[in-house]
Amino acid sequence: MKHRMHPESLMMSYGYKPQLSEGAVKPPIFQTSTFCFHSAEEGKAFFELAYGLREKGIQEEQGLIYSRINNPNLEILENRLCLWDKAAEGAVFESGMSAISTVMLE
Repeated sequence: MKHRMHPESLMMSYGYKPQLSEGAVKPPIFQTSTFCFHSAEEGKAFFELAYGLREKGIQEEQGLIYSRINNPNLEILENRLCLWDKAAEGAVFESGMSAISTVMLE
């Protein structure tokens, strides 16, 4: 029988890949506002997806574009909270007003 880890144990590293952050074992605090793209086309695609101008393609990932829209720390938190609550998706906001606005506009 395979041992299943508790959510408390899984949350210690879930949603974070050290090789993407200079090998840091724990997630660093990302204090940046903007992120680079491999090409202008990639940047355009990320913005279109973030603003709902098109549907997400198969195997396509939402890229980082601007910290008010998405941020590595928020993505890690969303992934861990989804794991904890056994949810398919989640949303974390940087302010109460952005959360309220999103709920009211949806």
